Amino acid sequence: MSNPETIVNPDIPVIRIEPSKGWVSLKLNELWEYRELLYFLTWRDIKVRYKQTALGAAWAIIQPFMTMVVFSLFFGKLAKLPSEICWDK
Repeated sequence: MSNPETIVNPDIPVIRIEPSKGWVSLKLNELWEYRELLYFLTWRDIKVRYKQTALGAAWAIIQPFMTMVVFSLFFGKLAKLPSEICWDK
């Protein structure tokens, strides 16, 4: 018995799928046409993701802000790493 992957039927055409090249594949005009759908799907995703939290959708703003505060305190105060760029050296 042969391997089913090696069986080739000459009556069935072979279709090769290849990625498109460049920025044309993004189809930005279609994205612009369906921008309202994209808006509603994005808003629905945010509502579903943060529905169960006590702070709701504000958590999407608070969480990255608090992460920034923790990193600033840790690297700035505890590790004593400067945040400014010193071009003099």
